[in-house]
Amino acid sequence: MDYSPPQNAPQAAEPSAHRILLVEDNKALRDSVAEYLTIVGYDVTAVESGLAFYHALAEQTFDVAVIDLGLPDINGLQLVEYIRNNTKMRCIILTARDLVDDRIAGYDCGADLYMVKPVDCRELASALTRMVQRVAVQRDDTNGTGQWRLNRHNATLVTPSYAIIPLTAREMDFLLCLGAASEEAVPRTDILAALGYSNDEFSNRALESLIRRLRRKIEEVFGSSPILTRHGVGYSFSVRLTLG
Repeated sequence: MDYSPPQNAPQAAEPSAHRILLVEDNKALRDSVAEYLTIVGYDVTAVESGLAFYHALAEQTFDVAVIDLGLPDINGLQLVEYIRNNTKMRCIILTARDLVDDRIAGYDCGADLYMVKPVDCRELASALTRMVQRVAVQRDDTNGTGQWRLNRHNATLVTPSYAIIPLTAREMDFLLCLGAASEEAVPRTDILAALGYSNDEFSNRALESLIRRLRRKIEEVFGSSPILTRHGVGYSFSVRLTLG
């Protein structure tokens, strides 16, 4: 990697607006990348393990996580999957694993970008700049006049940017269940009952498959999904969902 001070580096947003969580167990690499990203304007929190990752998330929110897969205490893919299911963060995998199967596994777990070491820090900074700009646009959409709306009449979900996502009957029933809870977690057993599923292993897998497909449909249109996994409880829609 190139760790020298950047010349004509991409301009990042204000540090207070864009926080980066870097998870890398190699101290020299972690310190160098963190220093570079700080120079170009990011507010960087650098940690060395999965445990430290969870502690950092408990203390503040981040816009993007940059995660190494080969951590000492956990497979980095588990952190990527946690991000996808429980936060609105974007995620970049930065790893030495360069096999196609590794890339596919990374994207399947929810990574937005998979980068193989060694990577020039200028390339990483440029990728982050593009990513946080998309985060900012989505935040503006969410905080603007638009809102998430569920249209029962034509079975569609309307995003804050007014994109229309067609839904299957079961996807509609699932979102109706979440929307009625007003951002609170809905127990998995209640969701299974609302969808006409039994509470058994087959039905639980069917529910997880439905949610995975729905999240991807939303992410393809909006970039991130407000459907969150509430571990030990069930699922929630993280923002207000208007039922119509």
